[in-house]
Amino acid sequence: MKFLYPTSCLLVVFGFLLTGCTDEPVNTAPKPKLSVFPYAGDTTTIFTFDASKSTDREDIKEKLSVRWDWNGDGIWDTERKHELKVLHRFSTKGMNYIRMELTDSDSVAMEATDSVRVFPIPVTGSMTDPRDGRTYRTVYLEGHWWMAESLKYGTFLTSDSAQTDNGIIEGYIYDDNPKNLNDYGMLYSWYEAVQYSETEKAQGVCPDGWHVPSYAEWKVIAPRDVPYLYLVYYYGVGGPGGLNLTYGGYYNFLWETNEQVTQFGFGSLSSISGYWTSTHREDKVEDYKKNVAYQRWNLSMGLRNPMSDSLFGGYFDHTGFYLQGDWIHLRGNRVVYDQFPPYLVNDRNAYFVRCIENK
Repeated sequence: MKFLYPTSCLLVVFGFLLTGCTDEPVNTAPKPKLSVFPYAGDTTTIFTFDASKSTDREDIKEKLSVRWDWNGDGIWDTERKHELKVLHRFSTKGMNYIRMELTDSDSVAMEATDSVRVFPIPVTGSMTDPRDGRTYRTVYLEGHWWMAESLKYGTFLTSDSAQTDNGIIEGYIYDDNPKNLNDYGMLYSWYEAVQYSETEKAQGVCPDGWHVPSYAEWKVIAPRDVPYLYLVYYYGVGGPGGLNLTYGGYYNFLWETNEQVTQFGFGSLSSISGYWTSTHREDKVEDYKKNVAYQRWNLSMGLRNPMSDSLFGGYFDHTGFYLQGDWIHLRGNRVVYDQFPPYLVNDRNAYFVRCIENK
């Protein structure tokens, strides 16, 4: 919206005609700019809403004012004030859609919007695996107890040995170094993780009373309809979400690619990680060495650091397959959830397991 002030003309006659016309300046609308920190928290989190980088061509910042609608209901919750940075805490969980109105000294107003996700305050606890006496931190999220650490149970195999259906729970440790077990957990192939059962929510490698979470159970705590998730803050190590997700690498099994290069080995410890779901799917995919064959690929939830994307060719892995996946991003800036179907990975890859308690 702009206001145009009328042109003023002066007509004077002193034996001859003098006409002077001057245009008064046009008042342009202010340009709102809103930043929010963090983008996710709980009902104890104090969020910062900062409009201080908003500008106006005619006015200095001290003449600009803002008002706020904290829940997107169309009703302004505050009066106009000249304070461009405010703090706010939300009392209810869920998505909160924020509307800010920026007004200049001539009452020309423009709006900006954003959103934050408010999670419930997590309840934390612990559980002891009776098989080896190891104690794990746990967190209660959306009606379920989750392990807040990756499972560490099983017989250690070096990565040149295959995990097999032999009645013994087996797994790899990152870089074949047993010292990495306590920090990151054990890496299991999909079939080892579910103990060779294609039943969703299979107990698998988890202790009695617990199971490998399904894809749907992962989606409850990390829903795709959340447009912005500041997960390094909320679900990352030490975050208020209590899940303590971390980059821990993975073991990558890939057959011969179209470039005739065999790809396998441990994925980057600092930029990527994977967590199995118990959800099974079989797809027909192309194996460049054997032409076309059926391979069992299964759903997982993944973590990757987009700041290290040099490891990948866009959204393609080393075989050239299109990665159809939900990534939970962990990085220190605003995050948009990738809008792709579930992420499919080769079941011979070795990922971590976060067990979830049976209801």
